[in-house]
Amino acid sequence: MSARSALHGIPFAKMTGSGNDFVFFDGRHVSLERVTSPEVVQSICNRHNGIGADGIVVLESARPSADVRIHYFNSDGTPADLCGNATLCSTAMSAILGLADASGMTLTTPAGLIASRMMEGLPEIDLQPVTAIRAHMPIDLVPGEERIGFAVAGIPHLVILCADADRVDVEGRGPLLRRHAASGPPGANVNWVSPMPGGQWRYRTFERGVEGETLACGTGAVATAVLLSTWGLAAASTVTIRTSSGRDLSVALTATPSPDAGYRPILRGEGRVVFRGVIESI
Repeated sequence: MSARSALHGIPFAKMTGSGNDFVFFDGRHVSLERVTSPEVVQSICNRHNGIGADGIVVLESARPSADVRIHYFNSDGTPADLCGNATLCSTAMSAILGLADASGMTLTTPAGLIASRMMEGLPEIDLQPVTAIRAHMPIDLVPGEERIGFAVAGIPHLVILCADADRVDVEGRGPLLRRHAASGPPGANVNWVSPMPGGQWRYRTFERGVEGETLACGTGAVATAVLLSTWGLAAASTVTIRTSSGRDLSVALTATPSPDAGYRPILRGEGRVVFRGVIESI
């Protein structure tokens, strides 16, 4: 029996975080090994022959060290240390499943321990301090781009200030920057950001592991807010960023005394169950 045919009868939930979508499994009832091989993840995430998603998440109890352990895999089958929107969705799903108290929980990830909660119907997560902040990167700009910075918000990100994010050729420019040597061997997600009226910001992300544009990226929103603050462009301690789904992510930044970790972020946004189902065949 192939790994894909062994998926028959497995229950799942489809969730979205501002358009960043995931297939969720309850690790109490589905073994991690059964749904996380690269072949299986790619099949599940396939948008034509599978369920379709940017990644999959398996949640399991992590007591006594934390309430919940998050296992996250990109749609290409590679594991990731952190995904901001998947963690927002995990907060909501952990409360729904009774794995943790909605008023406050701890989530453990390869990127560290995260405190989170449900606030006025939306999940909110306290992320680890952002590290390796660089206001300027030695990368050539193209017309429409004004400056490029870098930060590690659980995973590495390039952030590009531009005239109009909606006019950027994300699919053309993204692959070149995603693997740029200046970002280091793992490469980086790439975010373009431009100002909107009223002090808000519009951004778009080319996401590694998906190897394409996603409608939202939680850690990308965090890295973008940090670079905007580093550049002196964010007028308030909470930065509101408009995703490609039309929904907003908010990033509250608290300064830290460390010169390398300039901000401790709190990310708030959507974590919504779209539908539930049972796998028949993939």
